[in-house]
Amino acid sequence: KGGITMISEEEKMAAVKMFCAYCKRTLRNARTDIIRKQAREARWETVFSDMHESELNRLASPDDLISEEVVFEVVGREVVVMDTVLAEAIHGLSKGDQAIVLLYYFAEWTDRRIAEELGCPRSTVQFRRSKALLALRARLEEVIGDDEL
Repeated sequence: KGGITMISEEEKMAAVKMFCAYCKRTLRNARTDIIRKQAREARWETVFSDMHESELNRLASPDDLISEEVVFEVVGREVVVMDTVLAEAIHGLSKGDQAIVLLYYFAEWTDRRIAEELGCPRSTVQFRRSKALLALRARLEEVIGDDEL
């Protein structure tokens, strides 16, 4: 009762061999899983060199680097707008509304931070931003039409 059981060297070696066999089986199964996953993915992938030119042209997209950028200076900082139509619409706003729209939507500032920078209440910034957004929408609808907004 309650005695210590001694494990023989043969039993220790058997346990080590079983563990090694388990590890090898696990690695083999993992390798098989990876091979199957790669085969599944290969069924869905197409190599560009295997595609017809018409398919490649359909997948191509124009470079965004070609578009003109418009730089606004707001409270001593440069804010870049990549869309010239949107930049023109923003130019039509008052300087204060331009600052609020550019800092909120392009520089990702909060209303509180904009209010501190401009020296006005946060609620004023929020109201003017909403009003400026409506004005921008109206200007853009005139230029590009209702359907595309």
